[in-house]
Amino acid sequence: MGSEMIAFPDRRKSVRNPSLDNGLIRFGDLSLCCIVGDITESGAALKADDPPSPLPDQFTLIVPPSKTYACNVVWRKGAWVGVAFATE
Repeated sequence: MGSEMIAFPDRRKSVRNPSLDNGLIRFGDLSLCCIVGDITESGAALKADDPPSPLPDQFTLIVPPSKTYACNVVWRKGAWVGVAFATE
C-alpha cells in the first residue's frame, strides 16, 4: 500500500497542478502530516497520515515553505479529502 494517486473526475474551474508535496493539517491542538495530491488556486486533494476519523470539516493547511490556507472539506473518498480554500 503505497502513496498511489487516485483518479477523480475533473470538475475544477481552475487548472489542477498535480503534486505529491508534503503538507501539514492543523486543527485545535493537533497537527497531521499529509500528502497534497493536487492543488488549484481554489482548493486541493489531501491524504492525511493516520487521521482521526473523520477529519474536521474546517482546518488549516500549511504547504512548506510558506503557504497557509484556511480549508473547508467539500468531499471525502477513502483516505482522501477535497478542500476548498476559504476566501476572505
